[in-house]
Amino acid sequence: MLPALWLVVTLVFLLSRALPATFGSEKILQQSKGYYASGSTSARESAYKDYLSRTGLQLPLFYFGISTASEPDTLYRVSPETDRKLLQQLAWQFSNWPAISVYYQSIKSLQQHLPEQEQFLVAPLFAATDKTAILAVTGKLDQIKGASDASALITNVQQSANRLYQHEAKYSFLVPAIQWHGADNQYHQWLSELMKGKLGTSYRDSKPVIEKVAEAVGTSFWLLILSMLAAFLISFNTSILLVQRQETKLQKFILSGLYFLDSIPLFVLCLLLLVLLASPDFLQLFPAYGLGYYENQNQNWLEGMMQQLPYLALPILCLTIAYIPYLTNILYRALADNSQTDYARTARAKGLSEQKVIRKHLVRNALLPVITLLSDFLPALVAGSVVIETIFAIPGIGRLLLESVQARDYPVIVTIVLLVAAFKMLSHLLADIWYGIADPRIRYNAR
Repeated sequence: MLPALWLVVTLVFLLSRALPATFGSEKILQQSKGYYASGSTSARESAYKDYLSRTGLQLPLFYFGISTASEPDTLYRVSPETDRKLLQQLAWQFSNWPAISVYYQSIKSLQQHLPEQEQFLVAPLFAATDKTAILAVTGKLDQIKGASDASALITNVQQSANRLYQHEAKYSFLVPAIQWHGADNQYHQWLSELMKGKLGTSYRDSKPVIEKVAEAVGTSFWLLILSMLAAFLISFNTSILLVQRQETKLQKFILSGLYFLDSIPLFVLCLLLLVLLASPDFLQLFPAYGLGYYENQNQNWLEGMMQQLPYLALPILCLTIAYIPYLTNILYRALADNSQTDYARTARAKGLSEQKVIRKHLVRNALLPVITLLSDFLPALVAGSVVIETIFAIPGIGRLLLESVQARDYPVIVTIVLLVAAFKMLSHLLADIWYGIADPRIRYNAR
């Protein structure tokens, strides 16, 4: 369990860093909106560098990296990501890193010297990566060269752009290069903190990740558990009814209904129930969204649960309906296969009713595929809760995961996946134990 859990979380940690942009670049470097929008470009960049230093994102990702021979081993230090991408593309295009570095510094100096209303003239240079595009942009700078006090900087940009094409080492980007970063990297710091029981702080609000996740889990727990219990009980009794009424019109009607339910996408089912059961135009039986929080320090968990139950009714109904067809099919097939065995015929020959044959003999022998199913059922419910909690505006673990991915809040993303993966491993361990309880023949100490 532990090696598998470590491997899963490590892959998620590395893949989460592959998301384009970061929370800092989305919120700090934007000029159009946000808290830092009114500041100058240099002020935003300074705040962004402080953010990278505080979160450790200025460090390399892993112990080693694989790049091309045309890239320097310190490219990860360049921020923001847009500038890093520009330098990478220039390195692949021209493979002349000294000239590329001088050119990059020259356009950065020109951008910082120009006033805000004239910086749009330099902005295209941060997207131009081939000779034709660079020459087209630098040629337009001659129009403001005489009227601007930055004529020396403009000349420096034009001269450094011309040096890019000298001493090109074509196709050097095809040569791989392995770079060793040592223990001073993001993964090592994260793993060291994890071993100490520290999961970090959220990038969005600087709250401890464990507090945010614990609050979200408390909401999702009842949603998932009640949905699982309701779906299992309904599916269990429905599958027994199908076995009892084989080759009848009732069985065909139920199977057709289950097939129809299984063909409805989850988000469509949510919207249909919202329109039918939470709209004043039809039946407004349940609240449409949220959990209806009330400030009451003296209420216990049971009172809080009863207060939230009307808000959870529709989400629980959606998850229950969505998973009933799949559960019923597995249970029905397991019971139907066991109903044709010799011990089932013997029980019927003894005069037992079909109800007793199913519940006392078939159920236990049909539990093995059911146990396998249930070990994967709750993690599957977590995936479904992302859609449910987003549509119904429930502050649960699924919605927190979606918001964290959108905000590139890496500590929260990795912690949620760690929690789900740990529960999945635990569910498989419990499934092995339940196998031995259901069928003593497969116990480890069986002879």
